Amino acid sequence: MKKQDVIRNYNFSDGTLVTKGLEKVAFMQRDQTQFEEYGITTTFVNDLKTLIGAFSGRLTDEEALGDQMNSTALKNDKAEELREAIRVVMARVVLTYNLNSGTYHKFGTNTLSRQTDGDLGQTAKRVVRVGTDLMASLAFNGLTSGELDTITTLDTEFSRLITEQQLEIADRDIEQEDRVEAGNAIYTTLVKYTNTGQSIWESSDVAKFNDYVLYNTHSGEPEEETPAPSAA
Repeated sequence: MKKQDVIRNYNFSDGTLVTKGLEKVAFMQRDQTQFEEYGITTTFVNDLKTLIGAFSGRLTDEEALGDQMNSTALKNDKAEELREAIRVVMARVVLTYNLNSGTYHKFGTNTLSRQTDGDLGQTAKRVVRVGTDLMASLAFNGLTSGELDTITTLDTEFSRLITEQQLEIADRDIEQEDRVEAGNAIYTTLVKYTNTGQSIWESSDVAKFNDYVLYNTHSGEPEEETPAPSAA
């Protein structure tokens, strides 16, 4: 059964969660005596601060995306090297066999520039296999075993880079999910504690009550009110 996507519970950025969280923690530390009366001890507040600090130090999605992009670029560059090595061999083949012949068709390179990564890997192996079988006739036009070995080497490197790219994609997905879950846990605790803070000061201190207001908006600040249109 497929796991459900993890949804972020807060509308502002992770950076705002960190700054707002530390701000509220400072207010809680200021009012620690009052919070103790509700069972929210210094340890609980410090634990929240520790969680926020650890969250702030996590790998960001921008970093993970950058790693993914770099791995994709390396893989694509290697794919082009592999295609070029195959073209070198096919330049020998076309001098020996007619383009419409069954022998030429065995190499399967007609769609080389449009092949997927998986198809390109299979084509590379096929070109080496068929080229090796036909080496006796292709050698007349300059094909060497070294050129086929180059394809094999590039194909091995290409396969490794495909795997690395897939791992980077998977790692990014895992990190994104873990980050959302960690952020949600902080936000849930923060809401609970700030609600307590509002309860403490609701009837006695407006300024301190406002210290614990947590706006779940894009900016983390109160939404601006749209002025009513003036009468014509």
